[in-house]
Order: sequence, then C-alpha cells, then structure tokens
Amino acid sequence: MKREDEIAASPDLAGRNHPEHFFSLLMGNLPARVWIKDAVGRYVFVNSRLSTELGIESEKWIGARDEELFPTVGGVYWRKDQQVLSSGNPLVSTDQVEQGKSLFVVRFPLDIDGKEHVGAVGVETTEQMSALIGFFHLRDELFRNERLRAIGEMASGLAHDLRNILNAGSLRLNILRSKAGEDLTHDVDALARTVNAAAERVRGLQEFVSERPQEDLESSDLSILIAEAVEMVDYLIQKTPTVNGGTVKLELDIPPSMPKVSAFPNQVKHVIANLLINGREAMPDGGNLLLKASVIGGSIEVAVTDEGTGIAEDILPKMFEPFFTTKALGTGLGLSMARDVMSRLGGRIRAENGSPQGATIFLNFPIAE
Repeated sequence: MKREDEIAASPDLAGRNHPEHFFSLLMGNLPARVWIKDAVGRYVFVNSRLSTELGIESEKWIGARDEELFPTVGGVYWRKDQQVLSSGNPLVSTDQVEQGKSLFVVRFPLDIDGKEHVGAVGVETTEQMSALIGFFHLRDELFRNERLRAIGEMASGLAHDLRNILNAGSLRLNILRSKAGEDLTHDVDALARTVNAAAERVRGLQEFVSERPQEDLESSDLSILIAEAVEMVDYLIQKTPTVNGGTVKLELDIPPSMPKVSAFPNQVKHVIANLLINGREAMPDGGNLLLKASVIGGSIEVAVTDEGTGIAEDILPKMFEPFFTTKALGTGLGLSMARDVMSRLGGRIRAENGSPQGATIFLNFPIAE
C-alpha cells in the first residue's frame, strides 16, 4: 500500500523517480514560460524556456525585478502580481511582450515556506492573436462599408420621395403661373426656379448615394475561403470560454474538392467567420458548432448550425434588415452585410430553426461557369 506522498513510476523510471528529477524534466519540456516571484516582485525561479527565448541568462533573473529587466512595461507586470497577492485569487490575462508577441498568462498565489509568492505560466498566442486582430480589423472595415451602404440606401429612398414631391410642386407652380395675374408672375417664377433648383440638388444626391464602386467577382475555391475564415476565429471559438464558462467545439464537414464559385474572397471569409461567432454567442453554456458544405444542384450550400435556443419566430423575417439587432451592444449590420454580399454575387442567405433546438444559417453560392 503506497503512502499518499509516494510517487508512482513505471519500471523504466525506477531509481529516477525523485521529485527533483520530475520537476526538472517537466520544466525542461513544458512548452510554456514559467516563473515565480516573491512578495516584493523579485524573481526566485525561471525555467529554461523563458531564459532562452528572452536571451537573458538564468543568473541575471534571480533577485531582479521587472522594472530592472523591462523598464517600459515592468510596472504593468508588477501591478498584475499585486492584484494576485492582494486578492489571493488567480489572474488570467493576455500580456503584450517582446517583439510584438502575445502571451496567455495565468498568475496564481503560491505559498513557499510560509511566505507569499506569485507563480505564473505563460503560453505564446501571438499567431492566434494576430489572426483575431486581423479579423476584427476586417470586420470593422466591412461594417463601416455596410453602414455607409445602409445609410445610402435610406438616403436614396428619401431623395427619391423628395424629388417626386418637388416635381409635383413644380407642375403645380406652372399651372398657378398660367392663372396668376401679372402682379404675381414674377414671384411665381422665382418660386418655380427655387423648387427646380432643389429638385436638381436632390437628383444629384440620389445619383451620388446610389453609386457603388466596381468590384470584380473572382473564381474562388470555397474550401480554401472556409479554412481561412475558420483560422481567423478558431482561437475565439474553441479556446476562449463562453460567457457562462462553457466550451464550444467546432466540427467541419467540408468536401476535399468542390467546384469553384464566384466570390469576393475577403468579404465571403468575413461573412463565414461572423456566422461562426454568432453561432458561438447563441450557446452561452457551450455546445457543438457545425460548419458543413455540400454541392446542391448548381450551387454550393454552406450551413452553420448551432445548438442554441433558436431564433424567435417574430425575428426570423427581419433579422437580415440593416440596423436590426437583439444584442445590447450589437450594430445590426453583420447579417445585413452578409445578405448584401450574397445578393451581389448572385447567391442567397436564409435562416431556419432546428429541431428540437438550435438554428442554421444557410449560404448558397452559385457555381462559377
């Protein structure tokens, strides 16, 4: 019967099952930066990975503080350590470190010989953060374009109505001029010129807001666009807890070979990535998110299916309208932009509720001739 403090080891490790050996083995092979500081911010331990990646010898770490090693950002690290020490709770953060790198860092309180310390484990997430930042920049640009498009659409409609009203007013003034006496002719003519000038300005406004920059459709491999869209948001979808602490598993069902489609590559990637984020947000407790593509007739259908609560029946007819949103901080432009992109490439988008739960957004892309 082994005591609780004994270390279990396989036969080939017999004689080498000392705690120091396992600790050294772990620290030497752990794909993360590990360090420990005392209550006043002095380093008392760093693993070889941290020392090697920063090019600072281990001896120079021990006894040093962040302000000495990293004068520009050391104070930020120390404030995070103080938060752990004062609260007694772990702290999870993303730290911007040397050469534009990002670290996902877990700091936690550590008692060593009755004295307070802060232990930390940092895993590099530069690639994932760069993908996320690129996605959000692209999203902001496309949302800005969609906002301008939606405003232009409304302004065009308003200009159309105003132009009709002004034209009707101009006709009325012509009739009035034929009936007016000489003493009123001058005033009626002046008023007619004003109305006609206003109608011209409105016509110019209508033409301006109705113009759309020329965009060329490209013959694209949809499987590649899907893979790049998933890459942009995979870290957010699968490796970041949901609002209720759940996890989301993304499943892909994409044929290895599909016909080419006509698409605006960057916009299509953003549409797919945004639908994946929407699916994740529909599952606050976590769940499975399925992205499936299949050839149906003369189009390729891409379906994003979540296991959330579904879409209210009164929302289904208007969920693709500009500025309509059910989110407290939503813009109401994501699905509107998706509809605009799909309509311009000759495709379509629709939504259906699942059974017994969840919802699916379908994208249909015409196969390129």
